[in-house]
Amino acid sequence: MFTKAVPRTSLILALTVLISACNSMSQPRTSLAKDLTIPASWDSYNTSDTVTTAGIATVDTTLLSLFAQPQLKKLINETLRNNINLRKTALRLQQQRLLTHQTKAAGRPDLSLNLNSQRSKEQQVSSAHSLALNLNWELDVWSRLADTNSAAHSTTMAQTQDYQAARNSLAGRVIQRWIDISLRQKIILTEQQWLTSLQNNEAVILGRYRRGLGDLNDLTTARAATARIKANLTAQQSNQRDAKRAFNLLRGATSAAELPAILQVPQISAPPVLLPAQVLANRPDLHSAYLQIRAADKRTKVAYKQLLPAFSLTTSISDSGPNLEKLLQGSPVWSLLGQLTAPLFNSGRLKAAAETFQLDAELSYLSYQQTLLNAIREVENTLDQESSLEQQEQALERALHNSHASLSHYQTRYREGVSDILNLLSAQQSAFEAQIQIIQIQQARLTNRINLGLALGMNVETNANNNANTASKKREFNHATQ
Repeated sequence: MFTKAVPRTSLILALTVLISACNSMSQPRTSLAKDLTIPASWDSYNTSDTVTTAGIATVDTTLLSLFAQPQLKKLINETLRNNINLRKTALRLQQQRLLTHQTKAAGRPDLSLNLNSQRSKEQQVSSAHSLALNLNWELDVWSRLADTNSAAHSTTMAQTQDYQAARNSLAGRVIQRWIDISLRQKIILTEQQWLTSLQNNEAVILGRYRRGLGDLNDLTTARAATARIKANLTAQQSNQRDAKRAFNLLRGATSAAELPAILQVPQISAPPVLLPAQVLANRPDLHSAYLQIRAADKRTKVAYKQLLPAFSLTTSISDSGPNLEKLLQGSPVWSLLGQLTAPLFNSGRLKAAAETFQLDAELSYLSYQQTLLNAIREVENTLDQESSLEQQEQALERALHNSHASLSHYQTRYREGVSDILNLLSAQQSAFEAQIQIIQIQQARLTNRINLGLALGMNVETNANNNANTASKKREFNHATQ
């Protein structure tokens, strides 16, 4: 009677544990915010000019397609290989891949071999050897281990998208840094011309003074203006040297390294504007945010499944004897153990942990929505800037034309002695400042086009190349570890 009651009692206890654990597992809440509506077109762009879906295949949507300058493209590729922060990002991605491999291996059987040898002497020398083969395996009844592996895989894919976003951003910064350096060089040349023009004023003043026109006070005024421009020129040259050092730091090179002699300002074409849904589908930050939602959702499921019983199998085959070579030749000892463990009372710790993961999933969803809103705002802002900067450049060109006409007028009047030096200096300042402002607006416009390309989801290479160049990326990761 007693021998039959023991297994029956064990069975009842196991079922009670299982039912109580299943009842304690509540369903994840679904109180997430309402989905955002993706606009059908951009407010700041003429929809008639938008690239249609049919034309996508014929449009090159890579950042490097916006300009045709082989030296600059070579510089970008060099920076992508050598930038220290990007290499650190590659290493972190490698670490995550290894962690995902570890997580995947946790759902497979664990087999280990244990060999012990002992030699002792009391009255005589004796030897003892034992050999054991142990197997441990947790049965994934509730797919908890599968969900853990899926969460790790989604996290890895999210970090892969983050790495791609970092590559895109770095390539954009390389282009923008070079735009900054090349156009600052044009500003320096303009200020040198301005300085030469002011020095010519001094020669004109002395010539007028010898002819009995004016006095030497004009010379003092002219020299003051010359000194101010010299100070501005010195500051610009210092900023240029600092910009080149910062560029070398971005390249992963020392500050003494020479930059390629690219004196021509890159001509950045306007990026092809795709439809909003197509743009958002290309952006790696949105892909990453979506994958983070998937990972958080799987982690939430894992946390809730911690409330359920766990099943595992342990088996062992062993033998022992005085002779090592005779082990396992006889009848080895074996054992098979099935184990069930279930949480009964933990003061709500596991349930609180599960609800915490659920809140993390909701936060991930809200982060995705925020990333989506930011993406739409970035495209709208850069599109609006493209139009605004174009209008500003046209207005400044008209201002420059009029300023040059005014300067020519006052130069003639001053030489003839019918105008004073202040009018001439004011006209010179107006003309050269308008010229510098055009250079600055050109820099802003070229820089904005790179920002627009990034906002539109343009990558360093095409998505097809991303899939085809897996071996190349592995070599890049290996280079990062060296």
